[in-house]
Amino acid sequence: METILLDNPIDSRKICSNAVVVLGFFDGVHIAHQKIIFKARKIADDKQVPLVVLTFDKHPKELYLDDKNFKYIDTLSEKTAKMRKFNVDLLVVMKFNESMCRLKPADFIDNVILMFNPSVVVVGYDYTYGPKKIANIHTLLTYSKGKFDLVIEPEATFKGEKIGSTEIKEAISHGNVKLAADLLGCPYSMSGVVVHGFHRGHMLGFPTANLCINSKKILPCNGVYATQTLIKGKLYNSMTSVGYNDTFNNSKKTIETYIFDFCEDIYDEKIILYWYEFIRNNIKFNDINSLIKQLNIDKTNIQRHFDKK
Repeated sequence: METILLDNPIDSRKICSNAVVVLGFFDGVHIAHQKIIFKARKIADDKQVPLVVLTFDKHPKELYLDDKNFKYIDTLSEKTAKMRKFNVDLLVVMKFNESMCRLKPADFIDNVILMFNPSVVVVGYDYTYGPKKIANIHTLLTYSKGKFDLVIEPEATFKGEKIGSTEIKEAISHGNVKLAADLLGCPYSMSGVVVHGFHRGHMLGFPTANLCINSKKILPCNGVYATQTLIKGKLYNSMTSVGYNDTFNNSKKTIETYIFDFCEDIYDEKIILYWYEFIRNNIKFNDINSLIKQLNIDKTNIQRHFDKK
């Protein structure tokens, strides 16, 4: 898969010809997104033309609503890795800046979408390419003036509920990482670099990897989770704590992972965490021995969780 990063204003070049183009932000590349991509892939294969996905580097809400605390399921690199798995030929990432924010809906079609000279454009039922009232499916049909066929994928649901990035972020933020995995089609994951912490885990017999992640990532709520950790291509069962380490009165929120059957030095290494299940809330213990006892119970429960799977 080729990836192109475009700025705005853009030149008038044609990036490709007769492509099938998929439009969307695709945060999480969840199972509803996958349906759109699979449909577009089939159309592209039937026509024997490239499949192009056009997305943005940041969500438009960050600019339109001036939402500086907007959180994401995936970083851009994580989204790119997922697109590669779904057999996309070309991923085009447009920088969503003030210039793009001011672009009129008709100009977006003429200056951006038509760069690909698309025969077919595929979108989800709720696709917007600007403020919802003036840049929606209906205006896309109007302004495109028959220059390409428009295929609209209907709403997808899971157990009667809408599948969407907002719903997945809500599940994650409430600790329901199991539901998030169902909606994503895979466990929620986050990548980051292992940094030095307080080294209390070594003292307790449970040395942890402290993860430094992108600040825009949505975090599961405080608690202890069954996770798996990918290190240098190998997957390990692990238990992860999110929170302030109440027993030691930490003021800084941390993500600490105890990796089962692992004792290597991985400081400054990039690892990936996969989140499977919420185990318990954080507890403030009266003494160290009570904390160690609970950590052993957690480890046993999490190991049983993975043994069942």
